[in-house]
Parts: sequence; C-alpha cells; structure tokens
Amino acid sequence: MNAEAVREPRSLKNGNCWVCGGRRLTLRKPANYPRPLHSSAFTITDTHYGVTAAIYECADCGFLQCADLDDVTHFYEELEDEAYEAGRAQRRLQLRKVLERVRRYQPDGRLLDIGAASGILIAEAQHMGYQAEGLEPSRWLQRKAAERSVPVHEGTFPNPSGGPFDVVTLVDVIEHITEPLRLLRAVRLVLAPHGVLVVVTPDVHSLAARVLGWHWWHFRVAHVGYFDRSTLELAARRSGFIPVDFHRPGWFFSGDYLWDRAWKLLRLSGPRAPAVLKSLTIPLKLRDSLLAIFKPTGPVE
Repeated sequence: MNAEAVREPRSLKNGNCWVCGGRRLTLRKPANYPRPLHSSAFTITDTHYGVTAAIYECADCGFLQCADLDDVTHFYEELEDEAYEAGRAQRRLQLRKVLERVRRYQPDGRLLDIGAASGILIAEAQHMGYQAEGLEPSRWLQRKAAERSVPVHEGTFPNPSGGPFDVVTLVDVIEHITEPLRLLRAVRLVLAPHGVLVVVTPDVHSLAARVLGWHWWHFRVAHVGYFDRSTLELAARRSGFIPVDFHRPGWFFSGDYLWDRAWKLLRLSGPRAPAVLKSLTIPLKLRDSLLAIFKPTGPVE
C-alpha cells in the first residue's frame, strides 16, 4: 500500500450538526478505531462491526455523526477490495432491483452514479437503456470498471463532467460523507428539472439497528453519518428536494458470504464455509436500509 493510505484524521472539533446545523451535540459512543487509520478500514466489505470514530447525537434533529473526523476521501483513493468484486453477481441482482424502482419515475436518459465502485450499477443501467456513467475515488475499483469497459471516471463529485442528468444515484454513499448537504446541493445543480435523485443508505432506527445496538453491521469506521427517514428527508429538503418514494430494498448474498458474516457478527472464529454455499445466491429482506427517491423543487436553504 502507498504510504499516503495511512493517515490520522484531523480533529475538527465541529460543534455543528451536519444536517440541521444545530450545536447541541452529545457523545453517544466513544471512538474505538485503531490508530493510525489505514485505507483497509474503509473497504466496502469491512467486517469490524461496532468499530467506529466517536459518534455524537444532535439534540435538535437526532442525526448521528462522527463530528471529530475531517474529510476521509483520501482513504478511498487507495482502497482495494477483492471481496467486493467476488460478490459482483449478487450485487448486480440487488442493483437491478434498485434501478427497477427508479424506472417508475425516470425510465431513461442520462444517469450519473456517484461512488460507482467497479461500475456494477452503471452496467445494469446501460442494459436497461440509460446513458450511464459514474465517478469513483478508488483507483483500484476504477481500473476494475475500465477492464470491463464500463465508463467510471476516477475522482469525486462535484466533477467537471457536468450535467444535466436525468438520474443521479447515491447508493451507500451519503453515510461516508462529512458534508452531506454540500453533496446534495451539488447534485441539485447538475440534475435536470424533471430528474430524480436516488439515495440508498442504512437506517439507524431500523429494527436490526435497535436490536443489535452498537454491534449493528453498519456501525463501521467508514460510516461517518447515520440517517433515518426523518434526517434523510430533512437533509434533502434543505438541499432543494422533496421525497416521492421511500422503500426498503432487498439484498442478495452468496451463501459463503453470509456464513462468514454470521460468525463475524457473533464475534467468533467459525469454521470454513462448506463449498456448496459458494454457488448459492440467497435473497434477504433485512429492512435495515432506506431507498429514497427525490425530485428537485424550490430553493436551497
């Protein structure tokens, strides 16, 4: 790994809520991540559940955020994740389901996928008739997309590629961003007046999150903001969007992936997964994430 992949985040001592701007933040969970941080802690398939930066709760809107962290984009630039690519077939199925939902509101046109990884959603969108492209900060994931001739550009958003776009997707992205309103407002500027914004993010008030507490699988170093329906809608409205649909997406996993994750969740070292599990694809409706579709309207606050 490049030496630039190892950095300690600079403390901002940021007393403002990233969603509502409130200043009454209360520490809910102390930091327990290893120092110095390394890009390997930010892999998409990371299994260190419950290992996070310090999490603060806003007394005004309830949003949970890692207020001590600076922008963490540089960790993603050096990220490599072989396990993510190994699950490409299952991810293709779940992202097609997302796009089938989107097609109800915008059936065609230009699509921009922000945080596109190796381009799985883009490839599916192209099969469905969209003119799709994406942005991805990880050089390794961008190369994987290029190997398949999928148009993923290396970089972050905003980007000079410009718009307008008929669809902008943020699938499991906004929880990684220390300035979510800045991101959403930038999307608003490149989205066509008739276009739709699609956000998929973990729901911190889902049943799974409440039952598992701080051991929930989405409490990870890479996740710095934790939304529920209320705070996601508030962030969108403050950025010039109104919701038109909320949905609980389903997911698909290989049998061996689920086997491994189950032992990790139990915090035990389990036996190797039986070989037969690798060939199985298992659909799950965990109901612990939100799929929200927004349309632009009105001024940005």
